[in-house]
Amino acid sequence: MGSTASDELIGTWVTGWAGARGYECRHEGRVHAALRHDTTGDWEYVIYEPTAEELVAVGETLGKHPARRLTVFSNDTMSLGEAAVAAGLSVIEADEALMVADMDGQDVEDPRPPEGFSIQTKRDGRHSYVSIHVADAPDVVAASGHVSVVGDYAVFDRIITAPDFRRRGLGSLVMRALVALALEHQVDEGLLIASLDGQALYRYLGWTPLGTVVTLAGQHA
Repeated sequence: MGSTASDELIGTWVTGWAGARGYECRHEGRVHAALRHDTTGDWEYVIYEPTAEELVAVGETLGKHPARRLTVFSNDTMSLGEAAVAAGLSVIEADEALMVADMDGQDVEDPRPPEGFSIQTKRDGRHSYVSIHVADAPDVVAASGHVSVVGDYAVFDRIITAPDFRRRGLGSLVMRALVALALEHQVDEGLLIASLDGQALYRYLGWTPLGTVVTLAGQHA
């Protein structure tokens, strides 16, 4: 077991990510897209290792629609950056990573939060949500996360710990609870996008980076 990045894998991630967030999702050849109704209100395109021609084509679209973005998965960010500038695109962010893990090797956590906290889980078909709340203030969410099952993959998303509750192991607890929910289905591997700060935690939990995630915008965005 052990996936490598590919267009098919990226399509799987987009399907799970869009499903968890309730985005309309399209797959047109190598270009995947999700309608981010809750943030930009426009489309975000996703491509694995785009060619210069693909960057130019998407760049023309982004130039006409300032709210749209392009997310690229690449192992050569320097060459990508040069090609993006040539295509009329600018780099917005380039410090996230696509990571993968073998689900059989993941530590499964019973939903037993530390003293002073309570945990809630919700299931909606192939989508599940975990949230950890302050026991004395149930409306306060200390940490949370989503997982969606796509084929034999579990796609994890929005693993968030509120600033006031970090360094208490709540992020790890959320991940392990989500893994337990994902393993209620026949899944082999997990996928997620990790921020620069989160990558150390996921490495500790057994995740392996597959490539860099770069967000691009049109020059006039």
